[in-house]
Amino acid sequence: MIELRENEFRNIIDILRQPDGIHNVFVYSVIDGKQQGKIFVNNRNMPTAGIVLNKGGCYYVFGDASDNAFNNDLVEFLSNPLNHANFFDLYLSSDEWLTLLKHELEGNVVQLNRSHYMLEEDISIKFREIQIPKEYQLSPIDENLFNKYRDQIDNSYSHLWGSSDSYLKNAFGFCLLRDDDFVSVCNTFYIGGKYIAPDIITLNEYRNRGLAKVVCAHFLKKSIELGLTPYWDCDAGNDASNRLAQTLGFRHVSNLPILWWHEDKVVIKNYLKRHHYE
Repeated sequence: MIELRENEFRNIIDILRQPDGIHNVFVYSVIDGKQQGKIFVNNRNMPTAGIVLNKGGCYYVFGDASDNAFNNDLVEFLSNPLNHANFFDLYLSSDEWLTLLKHELEGNVVQLNRSHYMLEEDISIKFREIQIPKEYQLSPIDENLFNKYRDQIDNSYSHLWGSSDSYLKNAFGFCLLRDDDFVSVCNTFYIGGKYIAPDIITLNEYRNRGLAKVVCAHFLKKSIELGLTPYWDCDAGNDASNRLAQTLGFRHVSNLPILWWHEDKVVIKNYLKRHHYE
């Protein structure tokens, strides 16, 4: 595989075809230089196949699956845990890639299904209806809150954004606080190609109170004001996330398979059970 230089990333645009209506926003985030990542192809000057690697752990294989030399290198790369953090989500541009890589990586990956949603509804009325409960404080994510979120809630944000400076330059988010502690948070997961993908979490003791809807509404409102199209991607078995997307006015586009690897087999087992694969 040949690693492209950053100034060559846009060379793949012509062959970077995604299924109809699907926008894997993390791919655009790498190409646009919003987030760190790498791109490998089979030919520097005239690529016909490749893989986009977002440092946050999302990968996308695209192009023609007939180059056996590239395919062998790709399988070798994906099979080596040293090339990854503790997991990867492997998105694929075609059924041909799915069949090939599922076979070659058998025993190392499991197949999951992802639900894709696009925000197309006029949601201005929904925004006006959403009130902030008086016991909570709504706050935009600033440097201190980003660092606190990364350190206390999700340390993968150190890979995803690298630093608070990078986050604040390229992204935004909102949170509900109670006594200066996080209650519910909606962050920018990926951004690029005029799309934005939210990342939502509500602390266990505050769930089922409609709080995620509050932070998401403010996130979506700002996204639209900035000319960005919100795009939602979650596990098809994540009932809460799918319900929230529909409540907020997202239209279901499709369900598509991905291949998932995680270094911890217990994590895999628990995930499959929680999201109705077992």
